[in-house]
Amino acid sequence: MTPDSRMPKVSQRLNERSRLALERHTAEEAAVEQRLSTLDQSGPTALERLAEVAQGYSGQSHHCRRILLAIYNGPEWPLELTRLRCLDRDLQRAALTVIEWSAYAGHELHESLDDGETWMRRFWHAESDKGGES
Repeated sequence: MTPDSRMPKVSQRLNERSRLALERHTAEEAAVEQRLSTLDQSGPTALERLAEVAQGYSGQSHHCRRILLAIYNGPEWPLELTRLRCLDRDLQRAALTVIEWSAYAGHELHESLDDGETWMRRFWHAESDKGGES
C-alpha cells in the first residue's frame, strides 16, 4: 500500500473521530442545559425552604443559616460540609440544590427572595451573636 492510498483512510478516520467528538460535546452541552433548567425551576423552592427553616431557633435552623451565609459570603462564612449531616434528608436535598444552583446562577441567590438582603443581614447577626458557636 502506498502512502497516497492510505491518506483517504486516515482522513476518513480523522473525520469520523471529529464527528464523534462533536456529537459527544453537543450531547454534554444539552445535558448541562437541561440540568441548569432543572436548577432554575427547583432552586427557588429549595432556597425558600432553607430560608424558612433558617428563621427558626432549632439546631437545623442554625445549620440552614450557616449554609445560606456560606453561599451569601463564603470568605466570611466558610461552608462546613458536616453541617449537611445535621439536616434531615429534605433539608439536605434543598441545601445541595441551592449550593449547586449558586454555582451556575447569573445572580446572587438572596436576590431571589423577597427582601433577601434583609434576611441575610438578620441571619448574619443571629450567627454573629453566637460568638463562633458551631
